[in-house]
Amino acid sequence: MTTTIASTITTTTSTTSRTSTTSTTTRTTSTTSPTTRTTSTTSTTSTTSTTTTTRTTSTTSTTTRTTSTTLTTSTTTTTRTTATTTRTTSKTSTTPSTTTTTYIPSRWLNTSSMNSPRYTHTTTVLSSGKVLIVGGYSYSVSMFSAELYDSSTGLFTTTGNMNTLRYYHTASMLNNGEVLVAGGYDSDGYSYTAERYNSSTGIWTMTGNMNAARYAHTASVLANGKVLVVGGYNELGHYLTSTELYDPSTGIWTYTGNLNTGRYAQTASILTNGKVLVSGGYNSVGYVNSAELYDPSTGVWTKVGNMTIARYLHTASLLTNGKVLVAGGYTFVGYLNSAELYDPSTGLWTRTGEMNTARQVHTASILANGNVIVAGGSNSVGILNSAELYNSLTGLWTMGGNMTIARYFHAASVLTNGRILATGGLGVSGDLNSAELCV
Repeated sequence: MTTTIASTITTTTSTTSRTSTTSTTTRTTSTTSPTTRTTSTTSTTSTTSTTTTTRTTSTTSTTTRTTSTTLTTSTTTTTRTTATTTRTTSKTSTTPSTTTTTYIPSRWLNTSSMNSPRYTHTTTVLSSGKVLIVGGYSYSVSMFSAELYDSSTGLFTTTGNMNTLRYYHTASMLNNGEVLVAGGYDSDGYSYTAERYNSSTGIWTMTGNMNAARYAHTASVLANGKVLVVGGYNELGHYLTSTELYDPSTGIWTYTGNLNTGRYAQTASILTNGKVLVSGGYNSVGYVNSAELYDPSTGVWTKVGNMTIARYLHTASLLTNGKVLVAGGYTFVGYLNSAELYDPSTGLWTRTGEMNTARQVHTASILANGNVIVAGGSNSVGILNSAELYNSLTGLWTMGGNMTIARYFHAASVLTNGRILATGGLGVSGDLNSAELCV
């Protein structure tokens, strides 16, 4: 699902040339600071002889200011010429400058509001770049409405309604561009129904039912295009161990291997090797610290190392180095600010830097530079508007700009332009239809 400031530092290297007419030798030394992201080097040597000794110093200073943060260091060229005979040498070497821009989220800005307040809804970025917002809960009622956000206009427009009311469901982008919505809680209770959204027509079509009704489960699109749904909670009060696969080509669900530990409100992450890591959650025993790995080639779940802290209502993010960052959530002792990393090469978890603020039911989004931004959530103080950034290289968290509205149970989407769209949720004033961008 962000305010970004492009910071450019441009340094031009000072060059000093000494030319002697007797040997006609030009020496140029160029030194570039290793901390410079963009370097433009211009070396100019100009020698003009006279019958007398002439010493000339020319200094040119240029400072450019732009709307982004730009630091330009002036260029100083010093030419020292000693001549006894008349001889002229001219040599110019020019290297074109380049500029590198990196998005760094800084501030949140309001965008237009959704047509309906909602929380525990889903958001999916379509192939068109638009964001599909589906279902949720609003003023104690499950929703079947859906709407689209167009980042080019900043506007929300309604699209076709689902056939079934639902919240705490899952939404998955299929390889053909359609969106599969499954399960959740509807007007009849826990749902086993599923339907598909056609982004070309804006119409929803019912597809095969899941074998088990479930909500607060997870859904992951595998490399083969099938969708894996895991765990959840049902009408019998069971924390489910069952998992099943949806085949888009047939519209049929089939059971696959069972989890070793039943759970709901867990996280699921698709690793770079195609396996699915499920971590944490809640069950009849309490908060879960166990994690397990699903192998699509065998359909079997295998236990891996336990997290250092049991947690649910946390977030999980796949980093560019292949590790999984788990952050925040809730456990026996309360709200968590702790974070930990799963290493697929060892199957073990290790602690990393702690967030500045404990939080649950927040959002976590991967940025283009590989860092992670978490936003909102709630803790013992109340509903949060704060956001913070995790640096995957240092393992440290730094505070970012605050959201314009405190919210939790919201959704966040990373747009195709790199900005983050936060929608809905619960706020201090109640159910929210507001949306904002981190730019």
